[in-house]
Order: sequence, then structure tokens, then C-alpha cells
Amino acid sequence: MVKTSKKKHKYAELESLLRHYKNFKTGIKNLQQQLDFIMPGITTSYDIQEGSRGTFVIDSKTERFAIDRIESKRALDLREKISIYELIVSCIDAALDDLNDNERQFVELRYFKGKTIEDLAEIMGYAPRSVFNLRNEVLERLSISLSGVLRLW
Repeated sequence: MVKTSKKKHKYAELESLLRHYKNFKTGIKNLQQQLDFIMPGITTSYDIQEGSRGTFVIDSKTERFAIDRIESKRALDLREKISIYELIVSCIDAALDDLNDNERQFVELRYFKGKTIEDLAEIMGYAPRSVFNLRNEVLERLSISLSGVLRLW
């Protein structure tokens, strides 16, 4: 009984992770945009001094200080979240590669497109009970390959 309850809980977490797959991908883009926005551009100037070939110089100590401060907290937090989301997406992609075509189709329709079990039965040509059995098989396989990812999220 306790094992069944733990398995149900693990499956629910896994299903939630899969349902958010597209959100993780969008999150990566949005977080990167935020990071790009808060990072001020470094303005360089080309200064030729007599007797030299020229060097690039950063214009402002204040600008360098501001960049360091931003990097210290907010930018690092954004980068960490981007890295976690990229890892989650990469792990899901790798786990899906291990599934056969029917299993992959099930995941894409059920979790990425939000289809119901009844819709899946009609689309895939299975009885609803067979779709439910396929779900359990898929979740069992994915729970092994994505077990570490569940701890990240």
C-alpha cells in the first residue's frame, strides 16, 4: 500500500514535469531576455596614443562596478535558473529518445498537447484501458530515466 502511494506520488510529479516541458523551454528564452536586459552594454572606445598601435579601453570604472554588482546576484540567479531549465529540457529530450514511437506519441499528445485519455484512445486507435496501461508503462520507464531531474525541480 505504501509502495503504491509512493509510486502514484512519483507519477504525479513526473506528469507535472512533462506538462511543463514547453514552459521550461519558454522560460529559458524569457530568462535569457531578462539577463540580456539587466546586463548593460560595455561601451568601448578606440584610443590611439602617439607612438602606439592603439588599444581598446573600457570607458568607465562606474560601469565596470555596476556590471560586477549585477553579475554578483541577479544575473547569477538568472543564469542558474536558465541552467536548471536547460538541464531539465535536455534530460526530458534524452528520456524521450529512449521511448518507442507509440510511447513518444503518447507523451507528446498527453503531456505536451494536453489530450485526454479518451482523445488518445481515439487518436491512437486503442481502448481507453489500453491507453491507461500505456501511460503506466511510459511513466515507469521515464521515472527511472528522469529520477534525478525530479529533485531539481
